[in-house]
Amino acid sequence: MRISLVFVFCIGILLSLTAKNNPKFLYKSTALVLTENTLSDGLGAFKVEDLPIVKPNCNINLKKNATPLTQKMWKIALHDVELNLITNDYGTYFAAGRRYTDRVYTRDIAFAGILGLNAIYPKEMLNSLRVTRDVVSKMGYKVSGEEVIKEIIAPWEIIAEDKKEVMATYKSNSITRRTDDVVWIWAVDDLFKSHPEVADWKWFYYNGKMNFDELYAPWFDKTDGLYKAQNTFHDLQSSAYPKGYSQADCVLLKSTSTNCLYYKALLSLANAAKKCNLPEESKEWAIKAEALKTAIKKELLLPDGTFTYYKDRYGKVMPNQHNLGTAFAIIFGVVEGKEAKKAIENYPTSEFGTPLQYPFMENNGDHNQASWPFCDTFFLIAKEIANGKDYTGYNAALLARTMGTKLDPKKSPEWGGFGSFHEKVQLPSGLISGSGSQLWTSAAFMNICLRANLVELH
Repeated sequence: MRISLVFVFCIGILLSLTAKNNPKFLYKSTALVLTENTLSDGLGAFKVEDLPIVKPNCNINLKKNATPLTQKMWKIALHDVELNLITNDYGTYFAAGRRYTDRVYTRDIAFAGILGLNAIYPKEMLNSLRVTRDVVSKMGYKVSGEEVIKEIIAPWEIIAEDKKEVMATYKSNSITRRTDDVVWIWAVDDLFKSHPEVADWKWFYYNGKMNFDELYAPWFDKTDGLYKAQNTFHDLQSSAYPKGYSQADCVLLKSTSTNCLYYKALLSLANAAKKCNLPEESKEWAIKAEALKTAIKKELLLPDGTFTYYKDRYGKVMPNQHNLGTAFAIIFGVVEGKEAKKAIENYPTSEFGTPLQYPFMENNGDHNQASWPFCDTFFLIAKEIANGKDYTGYNAALLARTMGTKLDPKKSPEWGGFGSFHEKVQLPSGLISGSGSQLWTSAAFMNICLRANLVELH
């Protein structure tokens, strides 16, 4: 017994010394260098003393082997997130970033929750996700006159002439502009698994089932087993789509990313039905999930083993890939093992991040020739799954540089300057732009710390 205690004590000392001698995070490549106290990327540099001192309400800290720069960025990430907590007639929920005021964006809330907020802010996340369902239930198929998609047989109700009037009324976009709404189901499933003490499985299952029956069913195409929807998070008629694409063209396509979200949602509802003691309904959801998985691999997997960005409304399969489509196919297990590695191994990464599409579409813009840090993070999670390597140092360096080594002077000062996590990175220039204190960027940094087991969770 004495020998055993001494052995355990020695192991404890050894682990402690190892942690101190192996600080997180460090990274070095040609131009992108993250040290214990500095970040440089070829465009600029900053040191830990340059970053603002903030005092978030959350008192969750990092372990001692986190570097001084990592420690300070953690505090800023918490502070950025808390700046986005909004209270109004809908309740208290997370907004998307300083630029976006109190708009209700399901995808931003959901992705931020999955990346880190579910773990760190579970009660606030549950409230936020409930708000999204309350807003969605009020809106249904209420749209502006310009947003009716006649090819989708649904109970469309025109309530305004301009889509801006819909946003002004509900603080959210109509269903036409958020056909990736299904992402909320993954977020709730993840939240309830990580924090079962906040779980309300009956509420979850009721809303999930209702949303599938009333909102999502019209978008399902029985001919190929896929869902019609925009590529997740990519704004309609933005640079994410070919020039000349109409609004209908953007939502009648079948994307890998959003179909993978549907697959995860079906699996999540199978689990929720089981939790609600509905075994037969659980089986039905599981069967639907397996059928969708088969359809994704049949219709959206390219001959070289990579996934297409999307299949257009006429059945043409695009040669381009999408970092989120590739990532989600691996994260959800649509492909595994050698198939997963093949799907992701040739997708390029750079010192400014991972391109949203590869190759780029022909038009310039922030939804095409750009890297978004939250997308980088999902992509690198998938890459770790596929090849078993650790990319947290690289991931941390990419997130660190969004604090402002080289802000776009035309776009950034208005929405938040140096010292907070920003929204996006232009490629190939590497200029940082978009909103400061961006919710899903801050959450992405939390995710890296969680993956590296740096967080002192209570």
